[in-house]
Amino acid sequence: MRLPAPEPSLEVSVVLPARDEEALIARCLEALARQKNVVHEKYEVLLVLDRCSDGTEERARELVKAHPDLRLRFLDGPGIGVGHARRVGMEAACERLMEVGNSGGLIASTDADSVAASDWISSQISLAEGGARAIGGRIEFEDGGRVLSRNALDWYEKQSRSRYRRVLASGLPGDAPEHWQFSGASLSLTAEAYREIGGLPPQADLEDEYLERTLKEKGVEIFRSSSVKVTTSPRVEGRASRGLARSLSDASLRGAGSRESGEAS
Repeated sequence: MRLPAPEPSLEVSVVLPARDEEALIARCLEALARQKNVVHEKYEVLLVLDRCSDGTEERARELVKAHPDLRLRFLDGPGIGVGHARRVGMEAACERLMEVGNSGGLIASTDADSVAASDWISSQISLAEGGARAIGGRIEFEDGGRVLSRNALDWYEKQSRSRYRRVLASGLPGDAPEHWQFSGASLSLTAEAYREIGGLPPQADLEDEYLERTLKEKGVEIFRSSSVKVTTSPRVEGRASRGLARSLSDASLRGAGSRESGEAS
């Protein structure tokens, strides 16, 4: 799909990969349309339709009719995994920010089953203005994850503690992280940093973990701030072959000691 020219004042390009998310896409976009403390001209949403076979696109276009100020752009994904779809969006976002001469603008990402807080974008802009080049948002389950089994919750809590310890021990300079997360549901980095690290690694899944590792290897500090918040669906049937939903499903079936790939988001 051909994109219209970016707004000259563009500061944040939000990448949103989606595959068969008809049931959830409207609430995700609704939250992005209702962002506070930022004018619509300063941000856009790049919806990457990853070979959807349902009404995801139709629901998204209906949402735009209700929120005509939302800069919603459509891209075609390759249909070979969410990681590749996210990469398509992030590459486009980088090009668009560079096109308007804003190398310090943010390439942000969230997921179609997630709902951003009303200040999700403005909080990230504030952090970037303060010098942050990569940002991990705080992600919580809807309703505290009450629909999950005890085994799944135990696994998630165990993984969360383990990952936070590793983040604290990372040795990178700067303030102590407020949480451990850097996930596709809420991450961002400047266009300049994105180009510096060579872009999002081409991975079908767990692409956020590869990106986190690449940033660390290149010495780009991730600011993990609790001021940047989203809630996400605690579903156990995800779209990726590996990741949080699959791990939660495994934990439910096998107990809290199930495999650890696709760690807590």
